[in-house]
Amino acid sequence: MSSHISITVILCTWNRAELLRVTLESLRGQLGCESLDIDIIVVDNNSSNATQNVVEKAAADWSLGTLRYAFEPRQGKQFALNTGIRLAQSSVLAFSDDDVTFSPNWLRRIAQIFQDERIDLVGGKTLVLWPESGQPGWFDSKMSAIVAGVDIGGERQLDPPPVDYAPAGTNLIARRQLFDRVGLFSESHFRHMDYEFGMRCRRAGAHVIYDPTLVVHTPVAVEILTKRYFRRWSFKAGISHTSESNLNLATLFGVPRWIYRQIAADVIYLALHFLQSGEPEFFYRELRIWRHVGTITSCWLAQLTPRRYAEWVEKRSQKKANLY
Repeated sequence: MSSHISITVILCTWNRAELLRVTLESLRGQLGCESLDIDIIVVDNNSSNATQNVVEKAAADWSLGTLRYAFEPRQGKQFALNTGIRLAQSSVLAFSDDDVTFSPNWLRRIAQIFQDERIDLVGGKTLVLWPESGQPGWFDSKMSAIVAGVDIGGERQLDPPPVDYAPAGTNLIARRQLFDRVGLFSESHFRHMDYEFGMRCRRAGAHVIYDPTLVVHTPVAVEILTKRYFRRWSFKAGISHTSESNLNLATLFGVPRWIYRQIAADVIYLALHFLQSGEPEFFYRELRIWRHVGTITSCWLAQLTPRRYAEWVEKRSQKKANLY
């Protein structure tokens, strides 16, 4: 490698001690890192279980660089992410989740990719591990974001990647300097702060790529494989985090007009295909309606109760017992 690369891995965690243990063991098994400076920071986002003990026990015989524990009392992943960034001193920061397992060459590939000094931000592939019960019959690949899956193909995409692409938080790697340039993760976003950050980077002219050789795996919990969970996730995904998000769009009652047209089209589809209600496409259309209803609700509340809007967003966006 032509230049020295140091990498800090930032893992934010909340009450997932046993899953975190597996994630740390997966990191411990990384290959080809002998010449790299690796720092692992686990940011405990106000857990009430044995999270600190898991990290301290792992650190006692840690062999992959350094492993550090940090505590962030403010509930919300965005706060934990920014705490990790402030503590990190490496040239490259890699973000993932507390239930992820990594391909053995994940860190080595990060170092190789960032030898290209033009690259600012990279997203990789997140493959889903289904439980023994398997994938539900009503699941469609277009719903992958709900189970944290990311796979936009086997080809590297750059200059630029798809117009709406932003690296997902399960597999997001950035130069430390990028945060000095565009700022930290938005602390007003309790969900999708990774997408907002990626879009902000692209508007600032950052060089963003998708590289499918950066692979992590995420398990799907049996508890979330219900239509109720998918509906709630979709509604909350539609929530607008700012009352000014639609300033550049044609609106009706404060809501982008295209949303009404999309809802109408999907309602007509559901009515015409009611006998196929068990099919994945039918449920996907229903979920899209739920997402748009979330957007409409949030847009109207932002206008009717502007002083209480931020509080409403925070309350509706937070997880409860790791479920939406």
